[in-house]
Amino acid sequence: MSDELERAKANERRRVRRLQMIAALGGVGLTAAFCGVLMVKRSEGRTVTVGPILALLGLCAVVVSMVLGTHNGPDSDTIRVERSKEGYRDTVQKKRAVSMAFMPFASLFLVYQGTISAWAIAGGQGEALNWMMVALSPMMSAVHLMMVTGFDIRGDKKMKRLLEDELTLSFRRSALNAALGVALAGMVVVFALGLWKPQAAVAAMPGLMFVTASAAGLRYWQLDRRAAGG
Repeated sequence: MSDELERAKANERRRVRRLQMIAALGGVGLTAAFCGVLMVKRSEGRTVTVGPILALLGLCAVVVSMVLGTHNGPDSDTIRVERSKEGYRDTVQKKRAVSMAFMPFASLFLVYQGTISAWAIAGGQGEALNWMMVALSPMMSAVHLMMVTGFDIRGDKKMKRLLEDELTLSFRRSALNAALGVALAGMVVVFALGLWKPQAAVAAMPGLMFVTASAAGLRYWQLDRRAAGG
């Protein structure tokens, strides 16, 4: 039994190192995308060509890191190691709630760029990079909502047993109700913007999706902290 636990600990250390490298890849990709966007805005000399390529490579790196991250989540070795400690289930649920609260800050830059790009496209000045940013922004909001609803773990029975109980399901319902309220209020604002200036309504859509997903994630995190007595 001790040998199996030691093997599980070694596998878990390797998994953590892989996640650290994946996170570094995502950080480098996000930085490259940011630099590429700045180079496109300057539009001087070679930056006209290099900027979009750098931004595209950066976005690809971010997407790849997200995919790799989902394939390197907790596994049977993680569960075996953590069960040797106390309160593993509470720890997993807490980490899940914290990641939901962190997501809005991680995606804020992409949403900002998506809003600017939506404005440019609605004004008839959209370029290939604008279309990419507009497509990526809703994807981040969708990933955030998938975490709140548990859709991302629907096929993982072990994680479902750890993350889903009566309390967390009540958190989920409350978070989705908060998101629905924010979405309805946001649609009224977007409708008013559309009456004033249609271009502004189009540009506001990435922000509306971001705020809706963020409201759900932050509400879930708030309820988790309250239940933990934090």
